[in-house]
Amino acid sequence: MNDSGYDELVSLIGRERTEILRYASFAPSSHNVQPWTVSIKSPDNWVIGSAEDRWLTEVDPQNREMLLSIGAFLENVVIAAKAHGFQVNIRLLARNPFDPELLSIELQNAQRMEYPLQRLLERRTVRTVFKDEDIDPLDFSFLAGGEESIHYYPRHSTQSTWLDEASVSATKLQIERENVQEELSRWIRWSDAEACKYRNGLTPEALDITGLAGWYVRNFYGSRDVLGKDFRTATVERVKRQIAQSGGWIVVTSENDRISALIETGRCFERMFLSAKDRSVGIHPMSQVLEEPLLSEKAAEMLRLDKPPQFLLRVGYLKDYPSPVSLRMPLDGFTTLNENGKE
Repeated sequence: MNDSGYDELVSLIGRERTEILRYASFAPSSHNVQPWTVSIKSPDNWVIGSAEDRWLTEVDPQNREMLLSIGAFLENVVIAAKAHGFQVNIRLLARNPFDPELLSIELQNAQRMEYPLQRLLERRTVRTVFKDEDIDPLDFSFLAGGEESIHYYPRHSTQSTWLDEASVSATKLQIERENVQEELSRWIRWSDAEACKYRNGLTPEALDITGLAGWYVRNFYGSRDVLGKDFRTATVERVKRQIAQSGGWIVVTSENDRISALIETGRCFERMFLSAKDRSVGIHPMSQVLEEPLLSEKAAEMLRLDKPPQFLLRVGYLKDYPSPVSLRMPLDGFTTLNENGKE
């Protein structure tokens, strides 16, 4: 399939199932790598996996973040399927995080469940212009949705202060590691041509580099600039500015580090993320601390958690919730059909 692949997929599995995949593709992922794959065995039987060439082997060597992203993708599948009149039965296939096939899902006809699917399209990571206000308890309760794995630390709390300082420390550690910077450089789409070619990764707009600065980097920056001293220094300063604008931190934990638990945590995170716009709350995942072993070991203790943290989210109220800007791969970029994938 090429860019006309949407219509071809409709002809093979039907418009409603194709729409489920389209909505699912708007899930968040680290560096916006969109690691998911979907192998369509039949119209109602799909296998969800991950693409090795979209793994982040330097900052995510155990594929922990990849599994969390798969969980977010799966949650979008379930939400969109229910809205289109399907129940989703899920079976875990993977025995380790590096298995190419992770989950098997089966769609069954069911009663439609109303859901504002526009939420999936409008969800956005927001990095700047947070108000310096704590999140109201009622708003946090709305975001958490009763999940005990979601914890909030107000901006002047001991835990929030530690996360501020640890995030800067983690950033400084990462910019000194050549392999980490090289990996990042492969996922920044500085030019419009690169953005159109790959339709994944991070654009200047996604990094909140806009205006004259955005024009400059789109026209004059390349992957090698990420390895330069100026970019590394600017990265640390940008993180410091971001942390200075905050309503505190939300941390999402998992039951354990098993594959099933990480995928379920990704689903939980996505449910919360999708509700954020309704309360004008910006969410900025900043999990560099969990990518650095020494800091990661301290995190649960410093945050006073008895379960492992999997998402560290800087949060804050927004005056205006901005429109989404992240790239999205076409359906034929992550789906494959076998010979029986026809109705």
